Amino acid sequence: MLRRQFIQSGLVLGATLPSLVACMGKDGSSSPGDSVQSRVTPAREVDPKLAPKAFPYGVASGDPESDKVILWTAIKPFNDAVESVPLRLEYVVSPNRIKNEADWAALFTPSATRRLSEFLALKARDYTVKIDLGNAALYQGARFAEGNIQALPANQFIYYRFIAGSQVSRIGRAKTQPSLTTPKANLSANFAVASCSNLPEGFFSVYDMISQEDGLDFVLHLGEYLYEYGEDEYGDGSALVRDGVDRVPEPATEMVSAKDYMLRHAQYKRDPELQRLHAQFPMICVWDDHEFTNDTYRDGAENHTEGEEGTWAERSANSLRAYFNWMPLREQFSRLSTSLRPDPREVIYRRIRVGGLMDLIMLDTRYIGRDKQAGTPAVDPDRFNPNRSLLGKEQREWLQLQLLLAKNEGAVWTFLGQQVMFGQLNLVELPQLQVLGQKLLGNIAAVNMDQWDGYVAERDRVRNFVKAIGLENLVVLTGDIHTSWAIELYENPLLLLGGALEKPFGVELVTPSVTSPGFPDGVAEVVSAAIPVANPHIRYNELKTKGFVLVNLTAERMQAQWRYAMNITDPEQIGVENEAMRKTFEVLAGTNKLVAVSDAALPIPGLPF
Repeated sequence: MLRRQFIQSGLVLGATLPSLVACMGKDGSSSPGDSVQSRVTPAREVDPKLAPKAFPYGVASGDPESDKVILWTAIKPFNDAVESVPLRLEYVVSPNRIKNEADWAALFTPSATRRLSEFLALKARDYTVKIDLGNAALYQGARFAEGNIQALPANQFIYYRFIAGSQVSRIGRAKTQPSLTTPKANLSANFAVASCSNLPEGFFSVYDMISQEDGLDFVLHLGEYLYEYGEDEYGDGSALVRDGVDRVPEPATEMVSAKDYMLRHAQYKRDPELQRLHAQFPMICVWDDHEFTNDTYRDGAENHTEGEEGTWAERSANSLRAYFNWMPLREQFSRLSTSLRPDPREVIYRRIRVGGLMDLIMLDTRYIGRDKQAGTPAVDPDRFNPNRSLLGKEQREWLQLQLLLAKNEGAVWTFLGQQVMFGQLNLVELPQLQVLGQKLLGNIAAVNMDQWDGYVAERDRVRNFVKAIGLENLVVLTGDIHTSWAIELYENPLLLLGGALEKPFGVELVTPSVTSPGFPDGVAEVVSAAIPVANPHIRYNELKTKGFVLVNLTAERMQAQWRYAMNITDPEQIGVENEAMRKTFEVLAGTNKLVAVSDAALPIPGLPF
């Protein structure tokens, strides 16, 4: 694994660091260990390079570990002729969670403020910057004009801001994970799970709801952070106006080129609710299909026309480049020296440990190893083909190793953060659904083939390994399908209809969408009522309302609560929750059983219910 490859081919120091732009040697030195005369560039030299408002995209943090965290921002230059912009980082380490963002500035006293400089926002990286704060090994030998990289203390808050010339970004707040040596009985984790945020479908009311939960440690985003479609192809952004600003996608056509993907990411980062979310909490994210285009797989996508829309290799590379530039995730390899594109070996599957309480294993079930989806209807025998893969051989072997490590290193809970529904979903055999018409049934079947139901042998391999090593307390977290589900995971859930007693090997929590549409009114109610008939392992489903899942975890139990927005099209109701719709389940350690609890009588401890 390449961790420290610095300048090549005359690039500025650190330009090829993994997802980073590191400290700048003014003499063009080729190694951070060289003797270089670095300095802080005066504001009078930087200001002419900046737009009047140089930080329109906010700040973000991500992939927090016990000793490091990714910090991100992007600069708006004066014009496209600017090749690079130098900037500095200021941060404060504090044990205190300060709720009001307006109070964060008072933390930056002369004695508490730590500084790092300089970093470069390069045109070749869309003027984005990522710093792996605390990753001392990554920056070993680097010479900074101000400060140095030291490991961060565990379980602490990091308040940070960027400075370019005389302009200062908003302040962000990150948090490191607890130490592995902290007694498990003393640990808890609070986090939100979200996915599927299509800007022209509605305001990001759900993000505002999450931001109101100040007790969270981090936010998981399971993909479809943005969508590729043009205006009125999947939502009418012109109909949604707030303060004179509509939500028409930028560009207004489907994103295909490198510039298209860059512009769309930049537009999403300007959304006020998303900006606030990123400023409040570190995000742990993975992509799904719409960061590329609909129903992506390794060698193509349903919504890609080879030739007419260029080659798939080029289009997917455009998507990858934009994602790694604009999202606050840690990269494993240095950038290509000639283009600053991600290394072809770059992946997003990774493991993050939350003390000894929880191992979070993030997967890529969308792109890196996925074979093309089976055909429809759902009876297509190719979905049982053992040679078809969802993960790919390398990721599957990596996953098995991570599961084994979680087992052997004593994590109480093991979470899989991934894109598509893992549990079986039997819809096409339900006679109740015949009233909906054959066309809708066909659409339902097509959705199934994009999920683990379309890759049965792959699911069997994962399940068999979990059971073989005796892994307890497995929780699968899922997005993608714009609807809410609580599922117990069995080898054959249909046996439950006959009264068989089988212990589930895990549970699955499926988060609803932020704005993307679920089932329409009327249809949602019919399908929801019919699902339990052939799906006794599905304990809860809600098929049309936008929201997120709130998780509270201790060594003894997990509690998950589905929360829903009142409205996503009325700007006056941004952040307003429909509290009557809350649904809470509890899983006791060692049981893998979802038990519904009274939302009024049993609030999740540690959170302001």
